Amino acid sequence: MDQLYIFTRQHFVEWYDVQIELVDHLANGIEEQWETQPNLNFETALKIEFKKFGVFGFSELVEQKTNALDKYYRKEIFMHFKAYLGLPKLIITLFSIWIIYLLLISVDNKTFVTIPFVGSALIVHFLFLFKQQREMKIRYKTTGKKWLFEQSMIQFGGLIHLLNLAIYFPIIIDSNKQWTSTSTLVLSCCLVIYVLLLYIAISVVMPSVKESAIKQYSEYRLIKV
Repeated sequence: MDQLYIFTRQHFVEWYDVQIELVDHLANGIEEQWETQPNLNFETALKIEFKKFGVFGFSELVEQKTNALDKYYRKEIFMHFKAYLGLPKLIITLFSIWIIYLLLISVDNKTFVTIPFVGSALIVHFLFLFKQQREMKIRYKTTGKKWLFEQSMIQFGGLIHLLNLAIYFPIIIDSNKQWTSTSTLVLSCCLVIYVLLLYIAISVVMPSVKESAIKQYSEYRLIKV
C-alpha cells in the first residue's frame, strides 16, 4: 500500500483523500490481474492499471473529484439557505431586509450604508480564509497530508467568486445616481443574501463537513490555531 501512495504522489496527486480513493482502486485492479495472472510482478501490474487512466493519468479523476466536491458544497449551502425562506427564519430574513432598506432610503449616498456593511462582512470573510489557510498549513506540517475536500470547502464550492463580487458594490452604487424604491429594495435583498450565504458557508456547512471528515478519515484531525 505504501508503494501505491508513493506512486500517486509521484504522479502529481497531492490530496490525501484522493490518494486514498486511487490506492484502493489500484489495489483492487492489481488483485484482479493476479487472479488471472498470478506470476505477474507488482510493477508490471501497476503500469497496466495506470494506463487505464489514459494519457492524462490521474489528472482527470482529480478534476472530476474537485467538480463533485464543489457541487456538493454549493448544494449544501443552498439547501440551508432555503431554510431561511421558510418560517420562522423567513421573518428574521424579511426583517433584516426591511432594516437595511430603511437605512438606505434615509441617506442620499448609499455608500454610507453599504461600505460599512459590506466592509465588515469582507473582513470576517478574509479573517476566516486566513485562519483556515493557516490551519491547513499547520495540519500539513504536522501530518504531511493535504485534503482536497478542505480546499474546496474554504472556496465554498466555488461560491467564493460570487461572494467576492461584494467588493464591487461601492463602485456599482456610486455609478448609479438614480435610486428608486424598487432598486433600493433589490439592493437590500442582495446585501442580506450576501451575509446569509457567508454565514451559512462558515458557521453551518463547514462545521458539519469537518465533523463528517473526522468520522470518515481517521488521519484527519482538527488543528487549533
